[in-house]
Amino acid sequence: MSLRKIRKQIHYHSTQIWGVTVVLFIIFGIIILGQYSSWNHVNTEYNNEEHISILASLQTRSAERDLTAKKKYSKKNRIEPHKFDPNTISKDELMDMGIKESIARSWTNYTSKGGKFKKAEDLKKLYSMNDYLYDKLNSFVEIKNQKKENKHRSNQYKKKKTWVKNKYENNNYTYNQKDSTTYQNNAIDAISDIERKEYNAEFKASRKEKSSGLADNYIIALNTTDSTELLMLNGIGHILSSRIIKYRDKLGGFHNMNQLLEVYGVKAALISNIMNKISFEGTLKKIDLNYITVDSLVQHPYFDYSTANIFINYRNHHGPYKGLDDVKKIIAIKQYWLDEVSPYFSYSVDK
Repeated sequence: MSLRKIRKQIHYHSTQIWGVTVVLFIIFGIIILGQYSSWNHVNTEYNNEEHISILASLQTRSAERDLTAKKKYSKKNRIEPHKFDPNTISKDELMDMGIKESIARSWTNYTSKGGKFKKAEDLKKLYSMNDYLYDKLNSFVEIKNQKKENKHRSNQYKKKKTWVKNKYENNNYTYNQKDSTTYQNNAIDAISDIERKEYNAEFKASRKEKSSGLADNYIIALNTTDSTELLMLNGIGHILSSRIIKYRDKLGGFHNMNQLLEVYGVKAALISNIMNKISFEGTLKKIDLNYITVDSLVQHPYFDYSTANIFINYRNHHGPYKGLDDVKKIIAIKQYWLDEVSPYFSYSVDK
């Protein structure tokens, strides 16, 4: 490529040349001024007095911190622990060992509210316990064996229930278990061996009859009863009776025994005990499938949103339900589920 062609390709206008020239002059001017200006001069002289002053200030602050820490932890240095049980020690006894009142108060509050220390490491459960205090007290902790005490109390209780001889030891009396009722033991002392066995059998039968609280011919109608009457059934307390009534109201009534198992806390063993004392008489609260909405239908325990939408969509596409046969045409519905929920259905056409 010739020099002439290069010049044609690299061609600057006069204005561009002037601009480049001015920029170069500015750059050179800044460099020259920098050489003679004091802006870039840094005072590098070492000031020994200033250094000594700063060092003295730091030493003073360090000494002040040491003094503050010494005052703060002076009580810790006076801790004089001795053997103690953390579960029974009092606030005053803790303070006598040199422990702060706030820590002692927190400690006794923990134990008074049922907190227990099973081992020395459990002292760290206390919010106010720090590592320093724990190291001081750790080796002095002596926790009484709670298991032995509980076992001793259990043995004392078992002794009351063990088989013991009648007070007439010279006679050939059989062993008899002590009962909580004192008058039974007193009566047995005066009767023979055979009479005693008959008495025990009658007594147990009478207690069993009393435990039910109901006569043989008394029947409770679950769909009309209240929680107070349910308490008469053996095995049902206040909480369970309340649950049964609340679930009954949500369902609209019970129509078979299996529905009781849907109540939280009701077991098959309980139903077997009360099945002869209850009935399902009464009218069920009906669900009108031809007028009910999705939001109302899902309030029933047997329906969720997907199932409720299936029922409503089928009604919108095929018209009102005329009876259970129309419901059975819904292929997505399971038969065993339909057997449980169908007694609640009604099919009114006009309102």
